[in-house]
Amino acid sequence: MSDAPPPDPVPSAAVILLRDGAAGLEVLMQRRREQASAFAGVVVFPGGKVAAIDAHPDFHALADLGPPAPFEPARQLAALRELFEESAILLARGEAPGAARDALLPHRENLDRDPTLWPAVLGKLKLRLAADLLVPWARWVTPDFAPRRFDSTLFAAAAPEGQTPIGGREADEYLWARPTDVLAAAEREELYIVFVTRMNLMRLAQYATVAEALAAGRRGPYPTIQPKKAETPQGDVVRIPPDAPYPVHELPFKYTSTAVDARRRAKAAEKR
Repeated sequence: MSDAPPPDPVPSAAVILLRDGAAGLEVLMQRRREQASAFAGVVVFPGGKVAAIDAHPDFHALADLGPPAPFEPARQLAALRELFEESAILLARGEAPGAARDALLPHRENLDRDPTLWPAVLGKLKLRLAADLLVPWARWVTPDFAPRRFDSTLFAAAAPEGQTPIGGREADEYLWARPTDVLAAAEREELYIVFVTRMNLMRLAQYATVAEALAAGRRGPYPTIQPKKAETPQGDVVRIPPDAPYPVHELPFKYTSTAVDARRRAKAAEKR
């Protein structure tokens, strides 16, 4: 057993994109490519690592930022940047209403490969990122026992009308579904979700509409949630703080990212 300290968590941000469907609240999920740098083959919310450019004043000057608390501007911009790079969904404002995404799409591949281009491209196209549309949702830190760790900020937002996800370098399959339907599919192992995704889908399942979910996000609270492993007579479990705004605070260890990825890899190997 290694005595090495756990790796430092990498700052990241993601967007829980919501819409009102015919049968209730729906959330946008994406399946990451098998070649993705993290969470390969897993169904997640669009998001990724915070980049140095996300903290740059030139980038901030081209955004309508939300309040600096509870989550700072760099995380707000990382969430919007990654949302566009991974799914082509854009929360932004321009001179021509509704035309912002069409103007930015030709630059998507270059922005994905070199995020430092964002300020120049936004300025040239006279666009502003609409970070004020993001609603703070939660902050999760990967457990110490995980081989890869993230300090992830989650935001919720209403989906912009008329924008369909488009595959990119990191993800190529997208799904609008009710949270309960995603959870059921994961139980059948038709798709794979990690612990933090499962917990947030369970939280979302409490709400019937986008308005209800966003109102809950605005109410908070926003504790930093770092799951802990615990032993029980029924087996190992993973727990989160009891004051976290979630309907459950403990799940069996089989739902951890490490265990889920092991099952996903084993199933993929069987198909070869």
